[in-house]
Amino acid sequence: MALDLERTTGTTGVNRLLASAFGVSLVSDIPERLSRHGLRPWLDGKRRRRLDRIRDSGLLFIHVPKNAGTSICDRLYGAQMKHCSIRYYAKAAPDLLALPSFALVRDPIDRFLSAFRYARTGGTRHRTVSAPFRERYATFRTIDDAIDHLAEARSPFGIDHIFRPQSWYVLDAQGRSAVDRLIPYEQIGEIGKRLGREELSTLPDFNRSSETGGHETDRRPTPHQFDFLHRFYAADFALRHQAVTGMPARLRSAGTATKPVPSLAG
Repeated sequence: MALDLERTTGTTGVNRLLASAFGVSLVSDIPERLSRHGLRPWLDGKRRRRLDRIRDSGLLFIHVPKNAGTSICDRLYGAQMKHCSIRYYAKAAPDLLALPSFALVRDPIDRFLSAFRYARTGGTRHRTVSAPFRERYATFRTIDDAIDHLAEARSPFGIDHIFRPQSWYVLDAQGRSAVDRLIPYEQIGEIGKRLGREELSTLPDFNRSSETGGHETDRRPTPHQFDFLHRFYAADFALRHQAVTGMPARLRSAGTATKPVPSLAG
């Protein structure tokens, strides 16, 4: 099955005005915004077809960005799927919540660095950074540049999907994981066997950043940077613990940091 890949055009012209009216940067986030206000979003033909692909597959995959989701969507659905949260599906197509569901959970620091590389290079040959964020992300030179962006965000809608917390996609309105299986990212080679889906036994390689070697992005964060990221992605560290151990974890208490950490629950 050939993957139906799309270029990420983002929000321009009239769509930019429409997105602004709903308090989002991406027009594709309007359905998410409505869902989080308890409203069922209007679905265009493309969205309805994506939902039908999920129904036909019989397995709901929550496509968390920078977690090899494009490769999985290729095998499961034969099409590019949007980065939709479980709360979106609960309002847009509640019948899908009756299907078995899963998501991959990645080490938050590794995922952040992967997103940073992706942001700096503008994306990959398969997918580009969304237009509203492309210009700023191209100016990122250090990890602090990306951290400043996260610290300034008033909500998840103010940052691109690649930097949003993984928890934003898999937690319900009560802050509980609403996905049946959270699978550690490094166990991606085992998901076919674990889920009983032969088509997931081998996966193609999409969205790998072209930036390698000799860059700021190859370094690990400094203690101050790590502290900010650990607090910003606190729920993701808890999810990671749950995925690895099978046991829920308490959120890490906030430590000292040079930058404030915004609340990105909404």
